[in-house]
Amino acid sequence: MATMAVKFHYSITMALTVTTSCLINSTYFLQAQAQTDGTATYYTPPYTPSACYGYEDQGVMIAAASDAIWNNGAACGQSYAVTCTSGTNEGTPHPCWGSSTLTVKIVDHCPSGCRGTIDLSQEAFASIADPNSGVINISYQTYV
Repeated sequence: MATMAVKFHYSITMALTVTTSCLINSTYFLQAQAQTDGTATYYTPPYTPSACYGYEDQGVMIAAASDAIWNNGAACGQSYAVTCTSGTNEGTPHPCWGSSTLTVKIVDHCPSGCRGTIDLSQEAFASIADPNSGVINISYQTYV
């Protein structure tokens, strides 16, 4: 019985150590990613086809990457944490909904002449800012 208790204690200790290690490492990794400033716009449905997934539906928390982050398609499938930081001189002066951050998946390439660094789906944009603003200043980083 004592051997069983020791094995159980060892198993719990190892599980907690591994979990703690993973949490610390993932937190460090997320913090190690630099935030970049840019702008965000939005586009409206339909969201298919897309440059990354064709006619496969990827939901609505999605975005199109501008040339700044497209990297010849390497951005496909990448997730980005996007935070509204302020309005631009276009549209609503205070468009941000608090300090909301959302995570979006890159599913498309923003067409030439794209006005934003990241072109969010209408639903994603509306979750962090007033859509009437049209363009917002953001900070963003790769989310792993």
